[in-house]
Amino acid sequence: MKVNLIKRLAVTVLIIVMAINGFMLIRIWSFMSDNAILRENKVSYVLPDGLTPQNKKVAWDESLSMPSGWVVRYTSMGCIYCYLDFEWERLAPVLERLDYRIILLLPRETDHYHDEQIIPESAQQMAFVRMDWIKQFRFSGTPTLVIYDNNGRVLWQRSGMLNEDDYQSAEKAVLRNTGRITK
Repeated sequence: MKVNLIKRLAVTVLIIVMAINGFMLIRIWSFMSDNAILRENKVSYVLPDGLTPQNKKVAWDESLSMPSGWVVRYTSMGCIYCYLDFEWERLAPVLERLDYRIILLLPRETDHYHDEQIIPESAQQMAFVRMDWIKQFRFSGTPTLVIYDNNGRVLWQRSGMLNEDDYQSAEKAVLRNTGRITK
């Protein structure tokens, strides 16, 4: 009798473990499928869903050609390091000229820049973004700069203020991506 009880308990535990494993495999498969779908749709993979500080959906002009890539700069009006990041002021026009779409990702709605302070002028501010998107690319401190190609792959990334070497390596990465240099 005691042996039968132990056997039934062991079978029950085994069934529970198998069910948990099955559930985990389904979750992993589902996650992999979602990522594959996102990679096929280039814009939704790279561009986070978000809203401006004025609660308007960030929209890109569909009449523009496919960009060379995307740039996300995690920045805040109240961050002294963002304000003193002069290499960003040099790099932003280069990115814009090479047809990279630029998003200024804000930690909070109150961190927004006034129109005359946005560098470059074509950049869009985004204040509300899904947390899973932020965690995916490790935006944790301002300023952080991530440059993506038009397939969603990270070409270049830096946390903190840019220096001359950062400027040169970022420029080289985007020029290589657009085919303007080969090495």
